[in-house]
Amino acid sequence: MKVSQLIKNNPFTFLLFLLALVASVVTFHHSWILATIELACLLTITVFSARWFSNDLKRKIEQISYLSKTMDTRPEENEVLQVFPLPVVLIDSEGSMIWCNKLFENLLGDFSKLKNKNLGSVLPLDEYVNIPEPAVSFEAKGDSGEYTVYPARQEEDRYALYFIDDTTLKNIRTKYQLTRPVVILVNVDSLEQAEDLMPHEDYYALNSDIDRLLSKWFVDNNCVFRKFTDGRFFAITEYKNLKVMIDNRFSIIDKIRSSHFGPDEADITLSIGVGHSLDIQDCEDDAREALDMARGRGGDQVAVKTGESFEFFGGISSGKEKRGKIKSRVFAAALDEYIEKSSNVLVMGHSYGDFDCIGAAAGIVAIARAKGKNVHVVAERNTSMALSLIKTLESGSGAISFITPEKALAEAGENTLLIIVDTMRVKLVEEPKLLEKGMKTVIIDHHRMAVDHIEGNTYELLEPHASSACEMVTELVQYSPSKPKLTANQAQALLAGIMLDTKDFTLRVGVRTFEAASFLRSFKADMVSVRKLFAGSAEDSIQINNIVNSAVYFDRYAIAISRVSGKSARLVCSKAADELLTIQNVDASFVISPFGENTVNVSARSLGLINVQLVMEKLGGGGHYSMAAAQITGVTTQEAYALVKNAVEEYLNEL
Repeated sequence: MKVSQLIKNNPFTFLLFLLALVASVVTFHHSWILATIELACLLTITVFSARWFSNDLKRKIEQISYLSKTMDTRPEENEVLQVFPLPVVLIDSEGSMIWCNKLFENLLGDFSKLKNKNLGSVLPLDEYVNIPEPAVSFEAKGDSGEYTVYPARQEEDRYALYFIDDTTLKNIRTKYQLTRPVVILVNVDSLEQAEDLMPHEDYYALNSDIDRLLSKWFVDNNCVFRKFTDGRFFAITEYKNLKVMIDNRFSIIDKIRSSHFGPDEADITLSIGVGHSLDIQDCEDDAREALDMARGRGGDQVAVKTGESFEFFGGISSGKEKRGKIKSRVFAAALDEYIEKSSNVLVMGHSYGDFDCIGAAAGIVAIARAKGKNVHVVAERNTSMALSLIKTLESGSGAISFITPEKALAEAGENTLLIIVDTMRVKLVEEPKLLEKGMKTVIIDHHRMAVDHIEGNTYELLEPHASSACEMVTELVQYSPSKPKLTANQAQALLAGIMLDTKDFTLRVGVRTFEAASFLRSFKADMVSVRKLFAGSAEDSIQINNIVNSAVYFDRYAIAISRVSGKSARLVCSKAADELLTIQNVDASFVISPFGENTVNVSARSLGLINVQLVMEKLGGGGHYSMAAAQITGVTTQEAYALVKNAVEEYLNEL
């Protein structure tokens, strides 16, 4: 036995030896005889102690070696594991069973017939996972109960699995989860509009029929509910009942829609917000937020909020125009006040701005100038899909100032008003850093509300039933207290945006769309000049035809892959998607194109029978009922093709 190892294993004994040695040296100066006796005794004790510690260490090493050998090579002889109070099994790195104790054998039967078989193939459990590195516990459920399994690594290729039967605890956990509170808020869409269109007695009969269907649905799903007022309900239930509603995909939505209550103009549907959280107060807050989300997405759907995530059901109908002019008048007056109190105004749309985005910005410029404010439009010219319109607005009478995002960051001050048009999503705005400046922000958008919408210091006008952002801004120009005057270029820009998003007044067109167009015509908006803005090059037309010719046609939709890249790729793909809709039996079209490095873009268009917004949301995108898009990273165009096809088929199966 090495001296250094003895000292390392017995530091306190070595310290006492040093102290005794020092004492002997001190004694030597007084009496060398006494010192000699002390040293002799110390040497004798040291020799005997060293031998004792050495023998003791050898015994411990032998015991550990025997125990290790027993565990590794002859576990059946290990009485400790045999009487261990938990089921234990030894497996190798491939999952083959080597040995088990009696308690584990009770789960499987005669182990001699199962030895060396794979644990996952014979264990009467619903779930078996391979041992991870590093080994962590996992849960397993079997015929005799539920277990938490703890792996312990014995050597490089061997593990011991300890099974803890915690069936009772897991049953309690499951019961707790199933009985957690759920708050449901229900709003009947367009009920006020129905009241205006119907005689009183018919309206009350309509209300009664809706109440009857909703009451039955609440009772069938074990809800406690109350009616706030006409068309508004509050209900409380448990999570186990919510699971049934989800499994049935909230059938009440389809039942109300298919009942065709009231006149066709009313288009009675439901918006439902569901909150599921830890306590009842959080549930109600989440339900209110979910209801706002459902209504902001156009109604006729359910939004379920759990934590920070949303799940949506319904939303398959395009709906009819459900807007009143009162809301636009109130917003126009409020916008005037916001502009009046600001020092300057910045107008920003979405990245890769199109005619609707730039046209709406031009209308806002007219309103801000009527209040005498300095106003700029934030646009990246190199990526804009409406460069021809930008050049037109920069020239002639009332020329508009377009600035880069970098310059906009320098222009932004504490009292600057930021007005965002044609988008509400944080990641889609032209310059997201402007949102971090803490400015007062106004949002004007016609898209259905997305989960990642802009929040904070905002005032919003969200109208998912409007044809375009330009239609909304045109109404604000009409009703603005400052009575702004549009130049011919600004009026043509607004009309161009309406024509783009309505496909030349064929999709999502309401009475107010034509009213807005008529108003713009009064400011000398020229249709011929607008058509020239849409004109593309001969090369673009050839590329569009190539994309259409390469499309693959399915039962109700078409998918095409574009090889076009460069500055005009998005515009060409959008036009190709529009062109595919002119083909017989094509209700929706999807054009996939490369977009930057390791990313593909999907342009989706619809005639209104397929909600392409819901399809694109499955791929992380969004948009409107008949016009949407998505960007997918980390895939090739062929892989994106498969993802789009699966998303469309999944959507169609949900109808």
